[in-house]
Amino acid sequence: MTSATVCSMPSISRQAPEKQCFFKLLIFSEDRSLCRVYSEAALALGYSATVAWNGEQVFYKIGSDDIDVVLLDINPPVARGLGILRDIKTRQPSIAIIVTASATVETAVQVMKLGAYECLPKPFSLEELKRALDESAVRFKSKAESRRRCEQLKTGEGFGGIIGRTAEMEKLYKLVSKASLSSHPVLILGESGTGKEMVARAIHYSGPFRDKPFIPVDCGSLVPSLIESELFGYVKGAFTGAAKSKEGLFTIAEGGTIFLD
Repeated sequence: MTSATVCSMPSISRQAPEKQCFFKLLIFSEDRSLCRVYSEAALALGYSATVAWNGEQVFYKIGSDDIDVVLLDINPPVARGLGILRDIKTRQPSIAIIVTASATVETAVQVMKLGAYECLPKPFSLEELKRALDESAVRFKSKAESRRRCEQLKTGEGFGGIIGRTAEMEKLYKLVSKASLSSHPVLILGESGTGKEMVARAIHYSGPFRDKPFIPVDCGSLVPSLIESELFGYVKGAFTGAAKSKEGLFTIAEGGTIFLD
């Protein structure tokens, strides 16, 4: 029996709040009482869940129930839990895994290397669990939307002005879908007139930042002496003639996408 619990459990209501559950959550722990605690916590936060107490149940459920997120509790011996984590990612790489484990740096590093979405050190609060589940929900919703967009493209509906159903275009759609889920810079290569901006728009508007600004910038049209001011802006009085502050393009695009062409 483990002593790790969700700290705020005593105050949890058994009545689930009004909330849309658009992913399937699987909770795993070899401690059945902890499974019940986690399940009640998830219910209180608006997420319905199924539970598993051993590896066989985990692999059966992820194979038959179309699981999207796994809340995986790892107890000593840690190697057994790490093995289950590794096997889940091997069988179903798209599943997001939230690991709960003792608060050691070594364990956290190991689970993240194996592909866990997040590691929650025990004991943790209900608020921390809510944040992890909510972020996983957003991630899953974004991935589902991206897949839907990709299917639209394959059936000829298209988005961002891109159409086509050839093998090369399908490769492009997959890359667009993958890039749309990333917050990292994306390098788009192509000759002039091949549609780099269209691809950039497709990435932006099929991802989780589509409600934020998309700012295209023609770098070739920027005056060299004014590039810094245009991109980063300036404050009033920063130089002679700066009568008022000006927002830079990076600030205007905050939270969205800036396309530097």
